[in-house]
Amino acid sequence: MTRPRRKSAPGTLLLLSVIVSVFLAAAACGSPSYEYVTNKKDGAFVRVPTGWNHQEMPGPALFGIDARNVSPEMLRGLMSREWVVGIDAAQRFDNTRLLVPDATQPKGFVQVRHLLPEEANAVSTNDLRNFVLSVDDAVAAQEQAVRQNPYGARLTPNFLLLADEVVHKKDGVHGVHLVYQVQTQAGLVTIDQTSLLDNGQRVLYQLILACSSLCYATHGQQIGDVAKSFTIEPTDRGQ
Repeated sequence: MTRPRRKSAPGTLLLLSVIVSVFLAAAACGSPSYEYVTNKKDGAFVRVPTGWNHQEMPGPALFGIDARNVSPEMLRGLMSREWVVGIDAAQRFDNTRLLVPDATQPKGFVQVRHLLPEEANAVSTNDLRNFVLSVDDAVAAQEQAVRQNPYGARLTPNFLLLADEVVHKKDGVHGVHLVYQVQTQAGLVTIDQTSLLDNGQRVLYQLILACSSLCYATHGQQIGDVAKSFTIEPTDRGQ
C-alpha cells in the first residue's frame, strides 16, 4: 500500500526561506566591498572598491630636475626612491590610459617619492597645487576670460576649481586636496588630487584620480571616499 506524501506546512517553508535569506545576507556581509593598496615600508594606505584594479608600476616622475640631465644610472637611483601603483576601475587594467580625459571609469595612481635634495629644496606646500596641472595659471586664465566675456566664460568655462583644501594630518604630514574640472579636446575631465609632504618635506605622497566629468557625476562619491581613506603614517625611511 502506497503511503500518501506529507505536505510541508506553510510555516516550515517560511522558516526555511528566512534561514536561507539570513545565510545569504551573512555571506554578503562577510565579503568586504573594498581592499587596501598599501606601502607598509613608507606608511601609505588607501582603500579602493574591491572591483577596482591596481598594479605596481615602474618609472619615476621627475620634477625639479631637468630630465635631459638624468643619466641611466641616476634614473635607476630615482626608481629605487619611488613607489607608484596604478589604479583603474575598468574591468581590465590599462597602464597606458590612467590619466585620460575621456575615461568612462575612475583611473589614476597612488605615489610615494623620497625626494632628492634638489627636489626637496625646490618644492613648497604651494607648489603641490601645480604638480598635475598648473592650477594657479588655470585659475588666473579663467578669471581673465570672465573679465573679457562674463557670460560666455561662465557658460562654458575652461577651468573650474571645485574644491581647494589645505590638509593637516598627524605627525606633521601636510599638503593640499583639490578637485577641479578642465576643458580638453576630448571633453571635460574632473581630477581629484591629494598631494602631501612629510614633516621634514623629504617625502611626497600623492593620490590622483580622474575621469570624464560625466563619469565623475556618477562615481564622484566613490572617488571622494577613496580620497578620504588616503592615510599616511610616516616611518623611519622618511627621516
